Amino acid sequence: MAENTDETTTQALGLFNQFLARQADREKADKAIAKAERQKNEAAGVVRKLQDDPKATAEAKAEAEAAYRAAVDAYNALKTGSAPAEEAEAPSEEGAEAPAEDGAEAPAEEAEAEPEASAEEADA
Repeated sequence: MAENTDETTTQALGLFNQFLARQADREKADKAIAKAERQKNEAAGVVRKLQDDPKATAEAKAEAEAAYRAAVDAYNALKTGSAPAEEAEAPSEEGAEAPAEDGAEAPAEEAEAEPEASAEEADA
């Protein structure tokens, strides 16, 4: 009977270790999602700031919008689980120019930007 107890204990420890590993993976994924969301909001803030700035160049606005789109793509990929956590770190340098207080306008900006891109593709 001592062997059964050892096997049972070993199996239970194995299951517990698997649980801990899955929990650590979930926590890592949650942190990556939160980081990607912050980067997306920061990039949206930069876009809003440049849209309100009459001295902002078209090139600066285009770069900010591209950084925002990359941040949104990274966030969505992490949120849906279609990308590894390491991809969320890539846009961090692009969107880290200015922190945003409120990212509520970000989806509207993306929606406005997408039809323009579709129209440009149709013209080509």
